Amino acid sequence: MRVAKRTTKAGLGAAMAGGKMGGGKQSERHEHDFYPTPPEVFEALFRRMPHLRGRKVWDPCCGDGVTDRVMEFHGCKVIGTDLIYRGYGMGGVNFLSQVKPRAGLLITNPPFDDDFPAAFVEHAMRMHVDEIWLLLKSTWQHASTRLSLRRRHCPAWKLELAWRPDFNGKGNPTMECAWFGWARDWSQSFTKLDVIERPNMNSLDLLMAPAAANDETTQKQAG
Repeated sequence: MRVAKRTTKAGLGAAMAGGKMGGGKQSERHEHDFYPTPPEVFEALFRRMPHLRGRKVWDPCCGDGVTDRVMEFHGCKVIGTDLIYRGYGMGGVNFLSQVKPRAGLLITNPPFDDDFPAAFVEHAMRMHVDEIWLLLKSTWQHASTRLSLRRRHCPAWKLELAWRPDFNGKGNPTMECAWFGWARDWSQSFTKLDVIERPNMNSLDLLMAPAAANDETTQKQAG
């Protein structure tokens, strides 16, 4: 089942936020605003930033766990939580209500609606998370309303994707995305920029296997 909500925004980015597709057609939001992240998006991050490998990671928007399997492939101990349980990790966990971090490293694709990414950054910093990586629209920082956040918590990295991820599986992606990385020890007022290419996933087919097999282990880790 899908939940349809109508607004006046345009493009796939708006479709993910409940608006209109190009041409003025009304779009349908996925149930609970769940748009699975293609695993190659996470794979590209780990190939570009090898220091992330083998670490304990908290993914507070773990979804169905497919992208967390990418991090596990790179030796990470992943703690997957989400507001909605989708067969992986621990459901019923609102990241913005947590008072203690479950890991010093946070990597996730947060909800795009209602400026949740800004709230995620602020809350993670209040919890003294050491490093944060969020997948966002490439132009996310361009809004004047986010300048104050940038002054308080300037991202250390912006890694632009050299392709458009297909979040809705229809083969016509239009959204430009980038990984934004914050670090507690980053005190500079500028952000390092790079572009990362789409990785070849042919040798990583196991990443697409159902994640439910790891569900019990993941729930124990989250506890």
